[in-house]
Amino acid sequence: MSPEKFLSSSVWVARVKTFFQAMDVDRDGFLSLSDYEHTADRLVELGGDPSRSQEIRELFRALFKNMMAGGAPVDGNTRISEEECVANAAKAVTLVESAREVARRKNEVFFDLIDTDNSGEISSKEYRKYLAIYFGEEDPDRADQAFDSIDVDGNGSISRDEFIEGHIHYWFEDGSDPSFSPLPYGPLVDH
Repeated sequence: MSPEKFLSSSVWVARVKTFFQAMDVDRDGFLSLSDYEHTADRLVELGGDPSRSQEIRELFRALFKNMMAGGAPVDGNTRISEEECVANAAKAVTLVESAREVARRKNEVFFDLIDTDNSGEISSKEYRKYLAIYFGEEDPDRADQAFDSIDVDGNGSISRDEFIEGHIHYWFEDGSDPSFSPLPYGPLVDH
């Protein structure tokens, strides 16, 4: 699929804008390395394993650079607008050969951090805490909608496969398949 195909999908564009809003920690209308570092630090706290701090920060820095900044060099002064973010993400998911595999590995790491009781599944309580990292506070309605959209088999927990496939589908499918529409960050912004 081409970047233009993704950019012409109002559903896919709304997905990226929803993610943009979640990651704009300081709510200044731009994504910055600081936003990503802050989120990484909160994710490390959630996982309760400070020994992984460097790994998680590097993961978030790579995500910011490769997905949001379009592979351009980034530093503390880099600011990405919502429009730039959408365009760069469309290019990243279509033109970067390794993007899908990188996303899969990233979500493997995230799953392990979110599964704080090491049960091999993510509970709705664990997912609420995870989303609060992005949005700054727990929003049970948003979190429950997100959780339910990923819990494909409806058993009340999210398996590793459900989590990874839900996130992969969110980013790498254009939204034309209404039978599976995972919303890992909750309801989409208006589209």
